[in-house]
Amino acid sequence: MSALQINRKILIKAIVTEDFKSNFASQLKHIKSEIDANIEKIKAEESRLLISGNIGSAELSNFRTRLNKERESQEVAKQEVEEKMKEIDKLEIGTVYPYTTLDSTVEVKEGDNLFEKINHGEVLIRDGIIVSIKD
Repeated sequence: MSALQINRKILIKAIVTEDFKSNFASQLKHIKSEIDANIEKIKAEESRLLISGNIGSAELSNFRTRLNKERESQEVAKQEVEEKMKEIDKLEIGTVYPYTTLDSTVEVKEGDNLFEKINHGEVLIRDGIIVSIKD
């Protein structure tokens, strides 16, 4: 019987504890500071381009458009992180939170239900320790 390894996503759920909340908030603050630094770099690059005067108006327009798109993308990411930070603050201890997803592989063979094989991977953790695995 033929078998095949295929990729799937595994949902990682966390039981909310004080440690989880503080660690996750710390991760989000770090991500937010990286985003803020990227936004400042984009602003500095835009200022440098305006001051230099060494490029034509069409090229300047193209650079500004690209920089504006990058800045907007960073601003959206920053807003998402800030919303996630507010969400984390409101979590109640003991509840289950869908923390992240990870890539995994699963073996499928003839006769398997493909949808069951690829859709049901889940790991439950408490403070980073695996509590249960549903395959």
